[in-house]
Amino acid sequence: MGKGRKGIGAIVVAGLLVAGCGARVAPYLGAASGTGVGPATAGVGGSTGSGALPGGTSPTTTAAGGVPAGSVGSSPGVTAPAGGSGPVVGAATAGSPAPTAAPAAAGFSFQPQAEAAACPGNAGNTASDVGVTPATITLGNVSGLTGPLANSFNQGAEGVQALFAAVDGAGGICGRQLRLTTEDDGQNASNNAADVGDLIPKAFAFVGSTSDGDNGGVPQITQAGVPDVGFAINCNRSQSPDYWSAAGGSCYERSGRPYIYDSGFALAKAQGYFPSRMAFISYSIAISAQAAQEFAYEYQELGGTVCYTDYSVSPATASLASDVVQMENNHCQGVDTALDVTGMAKLLQAMAQQSYHPAYVATTFDGYTPAQITSAGTQAAQGLLVGLPFVPLDEPNPTVQLYLRQLATYEPGKEPSGFGFLAWESAQMLVYALVSAGHNPTRASVTKIFGALQNWDGGGALGPYTPATHSVSNCDVDVVVQGSAFVRKAPSSGLFCSGNLVPAGP
Repeated sequence: MGKGRKGIGAIVVAGLLVAGCGARVAPYLGAASGTGVGPATAGVGGSTGSGALPGGTSPTTTAAGGVPAGSVGSSPGVTAPAGGSGPVVGAATAGSPAPTAAPAAAGFSFQPQAEAAACPGNAGNTASDVGVTPATITLGNVSGLTGPLANSFNQGAEGVQALFAAVDGAGGICGRQLRLTTEDDGQNASNNAADVGDLIPKAFAFVGSTSDGDNGGVPQITQAGVPDVGFAINCNRSQSPDYWSAAGGSCYERSGRPYIYDSGFALAKAQGYFPSRMAFISYSIAISAQAAQEFAYEYQELGGTVCYTDYSVSPATASLASDVVQMENNHCQGVDTALDVTGMAKLLQAMAQQSYHPAYVATTFDGYTPAQITSAGTQAAQGLLVGLPFVPLDEPNPTVQLYLRQLATYEPGKEPSGFGFLAWESAQMLVYALVSAGHNPTRASVTKIFGALQNWDGGGALGPYTPATHSVSNCDVDVVVQGSAFVRKAPSSGLFCSGNLVPAGP
């Protein structure tokens, strides 16, 4: 589990209410926080770092492929009509419409009506590949719906389902309805492998799969050459040649050594709140411990001193008071964790009980939710920091607002979340590829389209990212708890995308 500024990602975001014809921000999100943030368009804040990968390879290297994707830049991408120049797709067959030009990635509209209109009608549709019939496309999702970290990974499937329902209601893609089949791996790698194996002969591609056991099915996906579109938690999935993400994966690996961007800590340094002595705490769960160790290594690379570590916290522990005592005795000025909402609440409560208030207290995306504030208690949660790789969900970014409307309409009662939003963003990238592939998509044609995308920014809500690099996000936004809400801390607007790729381990 990790932060948006880092590799191994765990993301859970704040809930919003919906009233009338649009999304209404719940008061605890702090939309009017007085931070000086105007109407956000999610442009990239600051100058973008070079981001060179070890060995001189740029993370924006163009992959081989026949689809000129263009540069997405910071266009909102949700109101412009689909269009633009591109390769001819949907080769004509008997009774089919004439082939049309694929839409350009720059300015591609995420509105379901525009997506459906970009490839209308079903004339000439065939059963062109696994999971594809003339009337439907079946996609797979393997997520940790149950397991030791409750309510952390179900949001991915919910976000994808909301998008597919909206697209289907507008007429589908090339006249086909999008069908999502979801299986629960129980956050277990062996189960993940079994579920992936079950879906490979049935599903055209995987989309939005979200689990800390997502390493299990990677060998089978690679062997079968099935596109896997989502947000990876384990590094081997992130590095798979068949993995495609709208916002990066968990790490970039070279010669067996992981690398991640230091954007979060770099932002703290630039803004003057980087602590010189910090503790790192995680669960004994392997992925949690690995994330915290990567955070600590990255922190040291930027000149910080690790004052205390505990990578063996049990999810069932009743109190973290002993950790707080150790941090205070070691004069720690901050603490960074890879805990879930429950564990972080215990830590915040223990710190409040002992009147220990370091200036920097950070947690993973799991903490970006109203439940974190209520479970810890409003007073104890004050100042808690979370780094995000996307524009905060309480800001008026058009893409964010579209996600919120679709979730409220088609998955009523489900909380908006980081995992949900990134899965929804990945599904939007898949929809773009399906539109571009035309009336008879194949796994190979969709893979070729993904490989040619450059600087995809998810309609302006993400930092520009080139999926073929299989790297990690270089962008960060820090939010903190003030009162009963999360508010933007830094940068003042947009995203900070000026970090460097640094080792995350020896």
